[in-house]
Amino acid sequence: MPMDSELAALADPSLDQHFLVSSSKLARLVSAAGITPADHVLELGAGAGTVARMLPPSASLTVVELDSRLTRLLRRRVPRATVVRGDALMLVRELPCDVLIGNLPHWVTDRLVDALPELSFRVAVLAVGERTDLGRLRGSFELVEVCSVTGDDFLPPQPEVSRIFRIEPIGSLRSDREARVPRR
Repeated sequence: MPMDSELAALADPSLDQHFLVSSSKLARLVSAAGITPADHVLELGAGAGTVARMLPPSASLTVVELDSRLTRLLRRRVPRATVVRGDALMLVRELPCDVLIGNLPHWVTDRLVDALPELSFRVAVLAVGERTDLGRLRGSFELVEVCSVTGDDFLPPQPEVSRIFRIEPIGSLRSDREARVPRR
């Protein structure tokens, strides 16, 4: 990865970019995803690749990033990944996955949370804003808070606290979603 100063300089304030760099928080996020060698993994908002580079081997890894500067970096830094440039909220509906990972700006994550009931996945691990209401997912998803991440866990420092959640569809709801979305 680039040095800390280089990483901070890569962040575009107009896109509200903050890269998770805490090794302990990255390890907890990756562990919560429970990725297996057979999984198709989709990371939304891959940024500078700090999460993608930590992910274990899987059947496939697709990373989505809006910033063209960062997609070029991702292609170099995470060569095993398929790098897709575009809007994560649009592409998440088109890219099937078993494991969904997202560390997006909070306003984008709030919209992603609204879309979760329409998506097919085995598990999602998302960083959400401290004030994000996940109550609307209860009953359809099992929600487990993995950890909190503070501003200092990011470069450049993020102004607010985030919470990382493991989100798993409950029983038959998962089967219904899987029937609607073809696998690769």
